Amino acid sequence: MSQLLTEQEVRKRIPIGHSKYYELIISGELRSVKIGRRRFVTEQAVADYIAKLDGVAA
Repeated sequence: MSQLLTEQEVRKRIPIGHSKYYELIISGELRSVKIGRRRFVTEQAVADYIAKLDGVAA
């Protein structure tokens, strides 16, 4: 089961700033879920985003 990550946890795994984090979420490049007023990203969504970056670089 995939764990829900906070913004800070995601940004530790993907070295991006606060603005870029929300830019990726708004564009749909980084999938997220909203629970109440908080937004979370799953570990799988982070892995998928990194894999996509790896594919672009290849």
